[in-house]
Amino acid sequence: MNLLVAINAISNIIIALSVSVFIFFIFGRLSMMDKLPKWQSILVKVGLCTTACGSLFNFLTLSHPPLSEIILNIGLAIIFTWAVLFHYKYFVKD
Repeated sequence: MNLLVAINAISNIIIALSVSVFIFFIFGRLSMMDKLPKWQSILVKVGLCTTACGSLFNFLTLSHPPLSEIILNIGLAIIFTWAVLFHYKYFVKD
């Protein structure tokens, strides 16, 4: 396995895990999401679940995408990890 495939795999597993935790934080308890119209709630759930499933599939297949997609995956991993930490600190931990 070359270095870029390993970096991409790590990024993808971080995305899959952090999005899954983020979904639990948002929909697993009472939150502002309960006040949204049903179609908006479904749209957010489908978008987050699709992201998590796609990242998990990329991890399991050890895909070797172009460098631009690897950079995108690193960025998404950082953003979703930050979102989970922020959400935990300000909304869950209380």
